[in-house]
Amino acid sequence: MSEKQKIIKLYLNGISERKIAKETKKSRNTVSKYIKEFEKSRNEDVRNLPITENIMEPPTYKKRTSRRKVLTEEIKNILRGYIRGNEWKRNHYMGKQQMKMIDMHEHLADAGYSISYTTVRNFVNEETAKAKEVFIRRYCEPGYEVEFDWGEVKLNINGKIRSYSLAVFTLAYSNYRFALLYQSESQVCVLDVHTKFIEYIGFIPSVFTYDNMRTVVKSFIGRERTITDSMTNLSNYYQFKIRLCEPRKGNQKGHVERSVEFIRRKAFSLQYSFSSLKEAEVHLSKTLVKINERTHHEHKEKRVNLMEKEKSVSKLATIAPFDVADLVECRVDKYSTIVIKQNHYSVPEGHVGKFIKAKVGADKIKIFIKGELIAEHSRNWGLHQWEMNIYHYLKTFQKKKGAVAQSQSFKQAPTQIKKLYSNHYIGKEKEFIELLLYIKENNNLNKVMQAVEELKTIRSEYVNTERVLFICEQSTPEGVSVHSCDETMNQSESNMRAYANMFNQMDEGEGVTNYG
Repeated sequence: MSEKQKIIKLYLNGISERKIAKETKKSRNTVSKYIKEFEKSRNEDVRNLPITENIMEPPTYKKRTSRRKVLTEEIKNILRGYIRGNEWKRNHYMGKQQMKMIDMHEHLADAGYSISYTTVRNFVNEETAKAKEVFIRRYCEPGYEVEFDWGEVKLNINGKIRSYSLAVFTLAYSNYRFALLYQSESQVCVLDVHTKFIEYIGFIPSVFTYDNMRTVVKSFIGRERTITDSMTNLSNYYQFKIRLCEPRKGNQKGHVERSVEFIRRKAFSLQYSFSSLKEAEVHLSKTLVKINERTHHEHKEKRVNLMEKEKSVSKLATIAPFDVADLVECRVDKYSTIVIKQNHYSVPEGHVGKFIKAKVGADKIKIFIKGELIAEHSRNWGLHQWEMNIYHYLKTFQKKKGAVAQSQSFKQAPTQIKKLYSNHYIGKEKEFIELLLYIKENNNLNKVMQAVEELKTIRSEYVNTERVLFICEQSTPEGVSVHSCDETMNQSESNMRAYANMFNQMDEGEGVTNYG
């Protein structure tokens, strides 16, 4: 109990001021002062006044504040100039060139002012102190809004570490997440991920929210912003509205800002090495399924179930997906290729020097001549790369047989074809090209490889184009019947003699077929 409380208690017990002063060893003036304050407080209602009932609290004393002698008005004005300069730099994208408080102190010291760093720091902190920002809690309607953003992720693909772009959508109501990996953040990739997202969830949210990315905002003058033509066409096609965040206000799309970091960490913090980009995409898809199976912290339901609820109250995506590809006109060069973004893509022979049209998408390059699709390639996002199809050059190979093995198109051919050549057709390029022509016309590579395997069970030397074609043309795809180990050799020899007699290739002395 404090002395002040003790005095009031004795007073309430009917003790005189003289005896209270004697007992507490306080002056009569002090005792009288405390008693008068107490009696006054009992007669005044302070419940609606901005003061508290502190009559029973011990007395306090004001701290003495001395006049600042070193921090003169001249120094204050100099420091305020530094602060205004920092603000101007932040508004003109020069935030990394701002002066720190240690820099301000050094400039003052160089100018001959004797002032401590602590004094400079305290004054700058007082001048730059801002009121705490008030955040408005949002209420999210089902199916109303979805947020989009890009993130960067580094992956080890086939032994090489590269940066990839992670495109992320987050539904504001259910917190349902959708993400895809891309090798670029170009306009065509932005459009492509939108069409795939809408096709995947099956409905179209009313509002799509973005920050001020260049693929969405074409021009930025003051607070006036203009949407790019591509995004305008996309929004008109799907009938959704676009909402843009204020500059440097990522909290206005806080769902997706958090989602980018969350998905990147959950999917690729532990496993980041893959044999191909396709494998990484499958791993990302499985991770998203697990994330969306989790329970929403507020609605107490699984996110995937909440997404279905949004779908039930939204406009269903019943129209065909938006065509996001760019249509370009190219000229076929002497290698029978067209060049798109410094990469070569092969065209079927016979069109050298002609102008043709190509639809350039995020994943595919489709080549058209007179409105007919004649070739399709996977999009290559590198530089000076060649995407070649060996079937585009077969007629030329018939004239230049020796160029097959060393051609760029052969290096990019399917592994099955390359092994077939190296194991059975070295030195027999004419037969090899005939077999490729047959595969191209009938689109039956797997059937041809089955025939090759059947011939190899008899003897490796039996593999040639005529025998392969004969087996492929049979009504029964099995070709040669195989029973047991002993019967296999007998049956195989009998069948091959029959094949040889049909082609007049039986060597009477050896009993084996000749080649060529």
